[in-house]
Amino acid sequence: MTTPAEAPPAASPPIAGMAGERTLSRLLRWALIATITVLAFADSLRASLENTRVNGINGYTWIIPASAVLAAGGLALRKPYAARIDDRQTDVIVAVMVLTFAVLVYGVLTPRYADFFWMLRLDLVAMVLFVAGAGILLFGLRAVTRFDPVWAMTILALPLGYHVAVIVLGGGKPAAGAAALMITAAATAIAVGTDDLRVAAAAAVAWSVGPLSLLVIVALRPDTSLLLYQQIPTLASIVCVSAVLLVQPRSVPAAAAARTEPMTATDVWWGSLLVAAVGIAVAAIPLPPGSRPPPLPQFDGIVVGQLPAPPAGWHVVETDSYDVVRRLYGSNATLDRQKLVADVGNPEWDKFGRPRTVVVDTVTTDWPMSLRVFPPQVLFAVDERQSERRSVDLGHGITGELFTAVDDGLLLTWSLLAFEWGKDGLAQRYLIGSVDNHEPDAPFPEPNGAPGKTLSRLFTILFRGSSVVGDETPSFKDAGMLTEFGRGFVEAQMRVPAEGSR
Repeated sequence: MTTPAEAPPAASPPIAGMAGERTLSRLLRWALIATITVLAFADSLRASLENTRVNGINGYTWIIPASAVLAAGGLALRKPYAARIDDRQTDVIVAVMVLTFAVLVYGVLTPRYADFFWMLRLDLVAMVLFVAGAGILLFGLRAVTRFDPVWAMTILALPLGYHVAVIVLGGGKPAAGAAALMITAAATAIAVGTDDLRVAAAAAVAWSVGPLSLLVIVALRPDTSLLLYQQIPTLASIVCVSAVLLVQPRSVPAAAAARTEPMTATDVWWGSLLVAAVGIAVAAIPLPPGSRPPPLPQFDGIVVGQLPAPPAGWHVVETDSYDVVRRLYGSNATLDRQKLVADVGNPEWDKFGRPRTVVVDTVTTDWPMSLRVFPPQVLFAVDERQSERRSVDLGHGITGELFTAVDDGLLLTWSLLAFEWGKDGLAQRYLIGSVDNHEPDAPFPEPNGAPGKTLSRLFTILFRGSSVVGDETPSFKDAGMLTEFGRGFVEAQMRVPAEGSR
């Protein structure tokens, strides 16, 4: 007699079968991903909340998830499921790669770009990658790539692309609001597509509520806060477009109705454990110090909005103004450059006893947080290598940062002292510079606000490392002069009268 063959062990059953059960299962998995993401990136979310609280330009980022939900919801309604081809092994391999990349972006690239933390917000890029990797583990690769336009839109909508758009549009609150509307426009286009021109036309009309809201704000309430310029028009567009999509009748494709859930309970359980483990690893990585800048010192005695007074022993020989800062620091921002010369020479500063020349760049803005977003080097299109920064006590509770910048093309070294303060909702950044060429006509870099040079610098750091743009052996020859000048400069501003303010 032949022994009957044993039946193979049954595979884990799908975690849900009926349509309602599948929907509940998916909602629970997304809730799990959202919870782990919030806990893992708590520091990043805390930084975003603080930026929003102080009316920073990055406050627009809260519309990105809302726009992504709009785009994904519309895409799910109009795009049928692809043919059933599921490969769990491929899902795991790709998910591990994406999650690993998320950890590397958060733990390696974010500290490497510490000086540009608020301009790039690479930690948010890592967050998006983390959500994508977790989605692949808990839903499958094909389910996630079905929404590839949404993922692309989300990455492009993060701060770097947004800041470039604001600069191209001319800067200021209206430009910030228009750039935010571009995100909802992309989300609307993804959500409605071109399958049904009637729906597309209705959605376009609904989206136009946002631009109209922006025009009303510009005309009637131009002094409204930056955050409202960004949020009110975009949320109006999102709500109106969502209403159009909800009232449009949609038929569910037969393939979607008959589709069974490829994930098993075992897949979800161990996938959840892996996502949680990666989340714990991310939570253990601290953000760079630049993500927690100290508050700007506030002084009632200073006068913001007028040219700074020279310190004792120095006189102003030349003054210039530049409009380029309005693209970066707001339409009300100003940049004034003063060239000062010492009244008498000092042998300690020049071996021939020649009077030294110092340049003072003063940026004044009513967007205080923009000083964190755009560091001083963004204003200058020069190929320089910068040293690490040294703290300098300038008195009255002011701490400056002293560093050098070497231009290998001109064979020049600039010594720079930077500090910031604020008053009555305004903020000022002072950049005091000297050059190792002591001739009266020695060149100082001209502010031009060229973002192209900054982007080139960022890519250089990405592909070649930060050491390429750093000066490992700096020479602080003018440290003593700039420290003395800086202390006298601060003291002079504390004593300046209010008369003569612009």
